[in-house]
Amino acid sequence: MDDKLVFRAFLYAVLVISVNAQPWNTYIPCNTTTDCLLDLCCRDAEGNLPWGEGGGFPDDVIVVGGTCWYGPSKPGTICSQQCGCGAGYTCYKTITGACCPPTTCWDAKEAAKDKKYWDKCFEDPKCPLPP
Repeated sequence: MDDKLVFRAFLYAVLVISVNAQPWNTYIPCNTTTDCLLDLCCRDAEGNLPWGEGGGFPDDVIVVGGTCWYGPSKPGTICSQQCGCGAGYTCYKTITGACCPPTTCWDAKEAAKDKKYWDKCFEDPKCPLPP
């Protein structure tokens, strides 16, 4: 067994017994979440998921990797079904005038209110959609 595999196995064992829900960095490099061990998510320095994870498109054609993190996405950061949000937050994509925004962590009550607004708006032909 090589040292990298042993280190990853050790980190996974620590994760399994950890009860701390705060995100923490393993410093294992990655380009996507599939590069990380189970229950870890690839995040950039700001805590966002890279390369279109969360339904958005990459900002540019440069590969921007990150490191594997344990824990939920922080409020306002890009999230996905696999790399969800902490308690009281939900992974949500609002309606915007721009194409294809990613899902981000919203306060669950605010997301429900926003969804209700847009559901009602789509039923009303006079409701203005965002430019």
